[in-house]
Amino acid sequence: MISLLKKVSHVLITLTLILFLLPFSTNVKAASVSAEQLIFIAVNDGLVEFTDAKPVVEAGVTYVPLRSLAALLNAEVRYDGTENSVTVTKDSRSMKILINENMYQLESTDKFPLTIKTVQNRTLLPLRFIAEYLQVGLTFYGPGPIARLIDKNVAIQYTDEQLYMMYKDKIENEKQQWKAAHEEQESAQIAYLTFDDGPNANTAAILDTLKKYNAHATFFMVEPKTRNNKEAVLRMVAEKHAIASHSVSHDKTKVYQSPEALLNEMNKTRETLYAITGIDSRLIRVPYGSKPYLTEDFRNILANNNFQLWDWNVDSNDWRYSSEEIVSTVKKQVVNLKKKNVTPVILFHNGTNTVEILPEIIEFLTSEGYTLKAHEENSHFMMNFWDDERL
Repeated sequence: MISLLKKVSHVLITLTLILFLLPFSTNVKAASVSAEQLIFIAVNDGLVEFTDAKPVVEAGVTYVPLRSLAALLNAEVRYDGTENSVTVTKDSRSMKILINENMYQLESTDKFPLTIKTVQNRTLLPLRFIAEYLQVGLTFYGPGPIARLIDKNVAIQYTDEQLYMMYKDKIENEKQQWKAAHEEQESAQIAYLTFDDGPNANTAAILDTLKKYNAHATFFMVEPKTRNNKEAVLRMVAEKHAIASHSVSHDKTKVYQSPEALLNEMNKTRETLYAITGIDSRLIRVPYGSKPYLTEDFRNILANNNFQLWDWNVDSNDWRYSSEEIVSTVKKQVVNLKKKNVTPVILFHNGTNTVEILPEIIEFLTSEGYTLKAHEENSHFMMNFWDDERL
């Protein structure tokens, strides 16, 4: 009888979690906050401080760092680096989050889909999903806005309004800081320098120039070269550049042999970068750009594995042009994009010509009012030749 009850309970939990993942049922009030607004998270009678990864609101769903909330709700979280999974245990129940697969697994062997975000090497899950699995209440208070998890076994002293009043000064101060930063970001013109096919003997000089001008960039790297140039990769991270994958072989006959071949090359590069830096970057650029090779089946497998794909809209042609031609073609394309109010994403390689012209390019972009930033996972925007919004 006990065994039967346990099975029934397991089935009910599974069905409930599946229902909470359906599009029409994930939009709780807290999730109605747009991606352009702040949301604060509380557990019982306290506001949660997120020291690294912050809550993310995407497509009307609020994602929160699992580990930060689980500890406050007396749940144990264990990470398995071998299979890139997280196991959550509370009371007698256990659930495994399969990060690479965007799936979760209860006590049975069955797997169910789950949208997972990875931000600053932290696992973020839909807030309502966490609340349901941990069997805690979830309320929303608009003036914060505050999404509040309430443990049913804990005596709550304050109403949602009282909780807000306790933290009102802190909340309003953070909202003002966010507003100021957001307005500054909106008014700033940003350009992105990106460098493919490294790291190699020229990368140090590129990094020297970027450091001199306090500019930041994004490096799409080939896996064997990262293993042979670990110091350069670590320097990129230390100097606040973004790191990303550009395949293992850089051979189109191998990379595009099948969707699985592409996925394996990107995962291997990503895993090597993680082993060197401790950063799990899902940003990729496929060799030779996404057209024509990245047909629907290839894009599907990347989207299903939560990769972010970046092509470019300014091609320097630095692999074949002279220094003068590189400068001329970049300037011309950037000016045309500026007229259309389009953010430049500029393609370079780790070549000697690029080292030579980089100071002039940076000075030109600065004179045009651009700030040179590295790609940020939380601020990712679509930049692919297929206009595939999933990537």
